[in-house]
Amino acid sequence: MLSRNEKRIDNLCISEGFEPKDVYDLTKILLEHYRNGFGTSELFRFNLDEEGIKRQKAQMRRDFLEAIKMPMEESKEYQDRLYQNLRDCPWMRQVLDTILDAIGASIEDGPLYKRIIENYYLQSGGRSNEDMARVEHLSTASIERKKREAIKFLGICLYRFAHRREMEDVEENSYVGTR
Repeated sequence: MLSRNEKRIDNLCISEGFEPKDVYDLTKILLEHYRNGFGTSELFRFNLDEEGIKRQKAQMRRDFLEAIKMPMEESKEYQDRLYQNLRDCPWMRQVLDTILDAIGASIEDGPLYKRIIENYYLQSGGRSNEDMARVEHLSTASIERKKREAIKFLGICLYRFAHRREMEDVEENSYVGTR
């Protein structure tokens, strides 16, 4: 049985044209790559100048927006590679932190969602369900449900953030082209 909050998040996913289960699955893949990347050597990361970072962000954003529109069963391998590459982008943590700060300030369970994502996925050796349940004074079933809600909400917020930035770039480039 879905909670009222999860129904709202699912409706938000559907209103953006996505299956909530796909949003959950794809976001969880990205977060697991991020968690597993803490041991990744700096040798595997590109050293880019400011313009290179700007181009990388734009390309990764377009790839991300394209990947999430693909049917899950046809594109899981492509998405898996994309999310691994996103994890290795030095600016990705800042994007996640920006979105998590907005989530934390936007809805009633936002601060809890933010803590769940940070504690499970954004630190080396993330916490267990039992540990999080104890810290948050919730049952393990409740923490598992809240984690599912947090992952879906983060996923749809990542999409909205990327889509908004892409539209801003398109508008900016069309404005520059008319000068």
